Amino acid sequence: MKQIGAWCLLLLGMLIGIPSLVVYMGGHYSTELLQSVKGISEQDKSKDEELAKQKDELIGAIAKIASPTESEEALKAYAVMLRTYRLRRQLGIVSQGSLNYMTVDEMKETWGKSYTTYYNKLKKAVEDTANEVIYCGNELIEPIYHNESAGWTRNANAIYKQDIPYLQPVESGLDTVEESFNFTQDEFVKRLQEAYSHLSLQAEALSQQIQVVSKDQAGYIESLQIGNLLIEGETLRKILDLPSSCFTVVQSADTITFNVKGVGHGIGLSQHGANEMAKQGATYKEILGYYYTGIEVKVNN
Repeated sequence: MKQIGAWCLLLLGMLIGIPSLVVYMGGHYSTELLQSVKGISEQDKSKDEELAKQKDELIGAIAKIASPTESEEALKAYAVMLRTYRLRRQLGIVSQGSLNYMTVDEMKETWGKSYTTYYNKLKKAVEDTANEVIYCGNELIEPIYHNESAGWTRNANAIYKQDIPYLQPVESGLDTVEESFNFTQDEFVKRLQEAYSHLSLQAEALSQQIQVVSKDQAGYIESLQIGNLLIEGETLRKILDLPSSCFTVVQSADTITFNVKGVGHGIGLSQHGANEMAKQGATYKEILGYYYTGIEVKVNN
């Protein structure tokens, strides 16, 4: 009887103890599993928030530099360029160019009733090029751009004083803008002397006191001799508020005229040229590959 009683107690212990152990162990591992799932969920949420932030910033950045009426392939090219700029900043790579944004309120004010249509067009350009950036070899490029060239883009050395392999001159024959700017002789001398107090220059016979010293192969003025000073073309452009430093100078009896081609510094991608290429059927990758020598568009994971 004692043995039967012992076996009964053992059986009862097994019936109660084993399920309890299973429940306990199951609860232990369920807690770890829940914590793991929660961690993954938070990581995914953080990643999604970062991607949404990146998308919004890129839309605002495109809106800042371009018209939403431009061709879709040109807008895609800008999306890849600006994403590359953004990644360079995240990695702490020093850049010459800037990255600015238009806020949603600014877009609404600027675009009015077309806001939703235009916003969705830029959003599509960002989504269609998701995670794509521009490399030259193993390095992210600095995708310098300008509004419109004077028919050729320029070598980076013209402004940045260094040769950059992907910023080489290319023909941009669809860029044809040209505009004239007139100054009275007295106004011209005043502006120059405000910038250079030690400049020796007389309003009379200005043509004899202005001489182009050098141009680059794209036709932009590198330097001029004005009076007793040697002045860079880009510097004179800023002093006189000219759209570019590709100009000729003509003097009449009391007026000095600057006939200017192009808008901007002329280095890298021409936005006008990119849009015209897109109208003719070029893809965004073809546009980027044309203006940036030897580059490759890659997906950055």
